[in-house]
Amino acid sequence: MRHNIEWKVDLAISGPIAVDDAQSMLVEKGHRDPFWTPVSIKNAEHGVKIEVNARASSIDEANSSAVYFVGQMLDVLCLRTDMPLQVSLFGPVFRPLSTHVKRIISGDEWQEAFQQGREHGIRRTTFARALSWYRKGLGSEDPLDKLLAFWVSIEAIGSKYAKSSQKTEKGIVNKICDCFDQLWGDVSNWRVIPNEADWVNKYNNLRNDIAHGVISVDIKKIQEISTQLPKLRELAYVFLSDWEQQGVVIESKKRKTKTQTQQTLFPA
Repeated sequence: MRHNIEWKVDLAISGPIAVDDAQSMLVEKGHRDPFWTPVSIKNAEHGVKIEVNARASSIDEANSSAVYFVGQMLDVLCLRTDMPLQVSLFGPVFRPLSTHVKRIISGDEWQEAFQQGREHGIRRTTFARALSWYRKGLGSEDPLDKLLAFWVSIEAIGSKYAKSSQKTEKGIVNKICDCFDQLWGDVSNWRVIPNEADWVNKYNNLRNDIAHGVISVDIKKIQEISTQLPKLRELAYVFLSDWEQQGVVIESKKRKTKTQTQQTLFPA
């Protein structure tokens, strides 16, 4: 039987970010057997270099564990900064930046992102997946991939936390609208797209056409989609930001309702 041992993994975070000075901190890692692990963050030409310890039985497992751990943190940091941040999958390899301006991330912000990333991954798994899709959208250079990722970041929450009703049983569009209603109130109060409920149906159809290969992808279509991306990105950003704070109550009510239903169907 192979036992876990300690590994030190270097990862590159590519993006327009920096630290004032090299940061060293202890962050909590793991779920079933949590422990505190040292993390160091240093400036690099095209982002920052992160050094993290991992407990694993092999070098590949150690790398995957570190990428996953840092990725959860980056999902949160992307939402905080609304900037494309990417972690190298294999070794400290950076993607060149096209800007010389960088956002300075403080030590407290790094700590908070690590903490929130871990907690979302344990207690709010659907929201954590939504954040991951949003980060994918920020980091992609393909307009079609960006549209799919931003939309799925919204869709993931809608499919999970819409209230059960005859209306929401008709499909994901109504489920997303229901979550907008739960979060913001009547359609006239929706953020980014007030009084534009048809917008949800329009982009869900476009998402399906792209995912299922229905539409012809040419330069004209890509240009058309590119012009719509800023609005979709803003909607995803605002929705996820508000859901992180206010969605906790909605998620709690959903869990309570599910538990009550299970107790009714399967009494002790």
